[in-house]
Amino acid sequence: MGGEVPQLAVRVAREARVSAPGFRRQFDILVDRNLAVHWGAKGAALAMLAQAPVIGYFIGVAWRGQEPAPATYLVFAVASRWMGCMNACTSIVQERAIYRRERMFGLDAGAYLLSKVVVLAAVAAAQTLLLLLTQGRLMHLGESLGQEFARFAILWTANLAAAGLGLAVSSFARTPYGAVVSVPILLIPQVLFSRILLHENVDSGLPAFIEKLTITKWTYDSLSNLREGATAFTQFKCFSALAACLAAYLGLSLLRLRNTE
Repeated sequence: MGGEVPQLAVRVAREARVSAPGFRRQFDILVDRNLAVHWGAKGAALAMLAQAPVIGYFIGVAWRGQEPAPATYLVFAVASRWMGCMNACTSIVQERAIYRRERMFGLDAGAYLLSKVVVLAAVAAAQTLLLLLTQGRLMHLGESLGQEFARFAILWTANLAAAGLGLAVSSFARTPYGAVVSVPILLIPQVLFSRILLHENVDSGLPAFIEKLTITKWTYDSLSNLREGATAFTQFKCFSALAACLAAYLGLSLLRLRNTE
């Protein structure tokens, strides 16, 4: 009799998989649920958004009345990367029990992950806008509307790529606390191995290899090139590198999710 219960559960789960909604329907439901979770906890949502103007204010105060310097671009890159990764680092691990249960009944891992990305992309856009608006009131940017839009696009993409890293961390972490603790360990090398800190030491060898794998490098290079007079090839290379980072992190997350039962 005891052996019949697990078999019955397996049969019910299989039947549920057959009748489960399609990818698009699951995706729509999951996006709605993610939005409800974010805005249901209004304090957490406001704290998430409040990071951006606070950081933007400190950047603006540090370079008050000045034009952006190379160090400013590094801080921009670090800030966007930090916010994106922290936004996402607990979003999967804190739902692991729910995910496993729903996976038994036909949940599509791709729809689940994509629903996270869409909501995080909206959060990244809001944070980037607040960051630039706050910082821009205190510094002399002296740039065209087109350059401002390009800067927004760069920082939004960096934030989203970092969110991909956060999702990868969250998919492998055992606990939310473990995920949060892992973030600084992964982000510190992305600051350390940067040209503005190491100068010519990143021109060759292992430091150069590590630098090319970081979100910080491509964000910094894109912002610097934009200030000097944007070249299409450099901007394309930087955006492509950030997109590749995002794709790699999401691919790793999806692989982990599909092997989580």
